[in-house]
Amino acid sequence: MPAVVGDSCDGCGVCVDECPMGAIELEDKAVVDPEICTECGSCIDVCPNEAITME
Repeated sequence: MPAVVGDSCDGCGVCVDECPMGAIELEDKAVVDPEICTECGSCIDVCPNEAITME
């Protein structure tokens, strides 16, 4: 499951735009909804700050 790494996320929203399932919302930082996420990894690939990792 993708997880946002604390201070690395600056809330740019690139992952929100890239997620094909709409599983990411911004609340100052990106938050992944595990009920919707299919673990495709596209958010990890596009994050310019490498703030999202796979748990």
